[in-house]
Formats: sequence, structure tokens, C-alpha cells
Amino acid sequence: MSETFDTERLREDLASLTAWQRVAFAVACVEVLVPSYFRFAALEGVGDPEFVRDTTDSVWSELERPSFDSSRLPSSATVEEMLPEEDDWNEWAPQAEDAIAALFYLIELVHSDDVKFAFHAAERSYSAVDEFAAREADLRVLDAAGRAALLESPLIQAELARQRAALRILRAASGEPGSVLAELRTSAERHAIGPK
Repeated sequence: MSETFDTERLREDLASLTAWQRVAFAVACVEVLVPSYFRFAALEGVGDPEFVRDTTDSVWSELERPSFDSSRLPSSATVEEMLPEEDDWNEWAPQAEDAIAALFYLIELVHSDDVKFAFHAAERSYSAVDEFAAREADLRVLDAAGRAALLESPLIQAELARQRAALRILRAASGEPGSVLAELRTSAERHAIGPK
């Protein structure tokens, strides 16, 4: 049976995690999107891919520390400034927009531990893969049958399976993050959208 983006179930699953587990889940969703932001920026010569990479890396690093120091991270307002401008639009702009939005939600999550931000990061990761899969299949306007067929795309199913696996891994984790973070990051990098 194929996976679906079950919003209610995902919210419940995220609510059952600890604070660091939610952040780990959300940063893995951002990690999936980082290469697509790089691709967007390279095509237009705009944006700040190093900022996106460094901020994402900083969250991974902070999760490995005994206590998470959010003061080492940029503000969500600074992240928001990285959103693609209309004049810089290219085929990778939707994924770049999702990458920045997911990073924004990640920073908000770090500061508030509000489950909705972890959910929105996952939603943006799914949205980016969905748009990319539709573009790859040259699908423009989708009816209900087309949407159902798109959901079966290997790219979409892989991302949904990655999210479910991340939740399982995090639920099984006890105590400190340890090797769980490396496993989540490796999986996110393997499923990343854009040039590897």
C-alpha cells in the first residue's frame, strides 16, 4: 500500500516526540531541500546558498551538543529574507521557496517547540517533491485521477517513506541523539531533491 501525506497522523506523531526529536525531524526535512536551493541560486546567480547550508549544519551540530544553544542560529526574519524574488524565478524556484520556508519553520521550532512548525517543515519537504515529480512528468493541470497517479510517483513515495522512517527511528531513540542524527542526515541526503 502506498504512503499518503496524512496530516492528522503526522501532527499526532510529531506531538508524541521530545523537543530534540522534533528538531531532528524538521532539520532532516530541510536537508532534503538544500541541494534544490543551491540549484536555484546557481541558475540565477542569486541568493545565499552558503547561508542555507551553514544554518542547516548549525542545527545538526547543536543537536549533538549536551544543550542546544539557539543563540548560535540566525533569526527567522533573516532566513525569510532568503525567499526567492519574483524577478529571480526559474524552474527550481518552487523548491528553493520550500527550502527557505522549511528553514524558517525549523528556526521557529527551535525557539518555540511548537509542533506546528515541525509539521510545516515536513509539509514543505513533501510539497517540493510533489512539484518536482509533476514537473519531471510534465504534468501541468491535474484532476483527481492525475493527483492519485502523481502520488504513486517513486519520488513522492520515497519522501513519504523517508518521513515515516525518520519518525520510527526517533521514537525508538532513547536518551541522547547519538548515532540517530547521522542516520537521519544520511537518509535525507540520499533523498535530496536536486544535484547530489
